[in-house]
Amino acid sequence: MRDCSLLASRLSQATLQHCPHALAVALGGSQASGRHDDQSDLDLVVLLAEGALIDGARQVAAALLPLVTEPVQLVGGPTWKEGFGCRTSVLYADGFKLELFVVTPDTLPVVERVLRWQPLWGSRHLMPLQAAVARQLTNDRIAARAQFDVGYAHMSICRHLSRGELFAARHVLSSLIAIALALRLFQLGRAYDPVASVKRIVREGLDSDRVVREIEAASTLLGGNALQLAAALHALRRVCWAVLRDLPERSKGTCTAQQHLEQIASAPERWMEACAGAVAAREYVSEPAPLSEVNAPHHLLQGHRLG
Repeated sequence: MRDCSLLASRLSQATLQHCPHALAVALGGSQASGRHDDQSDLDLVVLLAEGALIDGARQVAAALLPLVTEPVQLVGGPTWKEGFGCRTSVLYADGFKLELFVVTPDTLPVVERVLRWQPLWGSRHLMPLQAAVARQLTNDRIAARAQFDVGYAHMSICRHLSRGELFAARHVLSSLIAIALALRLFQLGRAYDPVASVKRIVREGLDSDRVVREIEAASTLLGGNALQLAAALHALRRVCWAVLRDLPERSKGTCTAQQHLEQIASAPERWMEACAGAVAAREYVSEPAPLSEVNAPHHLLQGHRLG
């Protein structure tokens, strides 16, 4: 097990000495929340002054990576990771992973995980930005993001299924599973975070939650044929819409956006309906597995009528 506290301190001080544009360094991830274990990696966040982000991330990596070089390692980045920042990652032979996330005030993600960053130095620069993020994380803004996430994934999956692109459909269905889990967590008072939701279910003891079990049942269909994938889509869509309709204190704008989401879903589902005859004519080795309130062949044809 590595001493992540010692490593974080070492890299933090090196940033202070060798990166003149750095405003703050903070711990992120499980190290910041105190929920790390022997297999946890180290997430280090570097806040830079305004400027070219990728160039700044390269400069940070050039200053810090020589301090953590080992005979066996792989380095990736810097590349942008949505919701995190410009990331450089290092993989080591013992399974340890170091992640350096570089952000500027202008590129700071408006997501809940930013509020959990723990400053190692530069708190006078970082904490006001965290407070600004907290003010923006209103229920309406989060609902709007979730509605878009659901609508985008749904449209993509319908397009892939109508074209017979099953691998692509499975890929986006995996994203929709993460979105559905994030919505359930948000409904239960946690943060809406599709990036981390798939990990948080076990960590927060929600394995037996009724809605989580419905999402899990849908996920078991992802290895199946087109009819099973369509069944998974409709089950996940049903869960997402039910949660979005049930969010407390919904504003008029949120309700209107939900209506738009449901209207926008109609045309993509007609794409699947149009190709349903061709799908049904193919030979498959198995029928769709049972799923609560879902009959795959029926809903492939009737999906646009689901509420």
